[in-house]
Amino acid sequence: MEGKEFLELAKRLQNSEDEAERRTSVSRAYYALFNHVKSFLNIHNIKLPRTAQAHESAHLYLSNSGIEEAEDLADTLNNLREKRNDADYELISPKYNHNKVNCGFTCVKAIQFVNRFDKINPASLVKGILEYMKQRE
Repeated sequence: MEGKEFLELAKRLQNSEDEAERRTSVSRAYYALFNHVKSFLNIHNIKLPRTAQAHESAHLYLSNSGIEEAEDLADTLNNLREKRNDADYELISPKYNHNKVNCGFTCVKAIQFVNRFDKINPASLVKGILEYMKQRE
């Protein structure tokens, strides 16, 4: 399975009449992106921690890669993570309205992320991430 396959489920749930399903749509949209980035990193022997820190590491790798497109996508990844956290954990007083329009917008942003990410030159991205990791040592 590929991480971006979660987008199909997110798209199916985004217009549900059930708020729990719409919130799940937001969660799956985020995990589609996170796992897509994680798979790319794994293929290139860049490992993420096996803890919750993996999410922040993925963001930092993209945002410090020296590639403008990856830096922009890091912001999108972080924004969708915030929305996912809100959808999953803020049941009483959510920051975001989990209506059909907002959940649909989240899915669109996720699809755009995957398309844009896949157009980045892999060798350049890997090089930038490895340079960033080396600086942190």
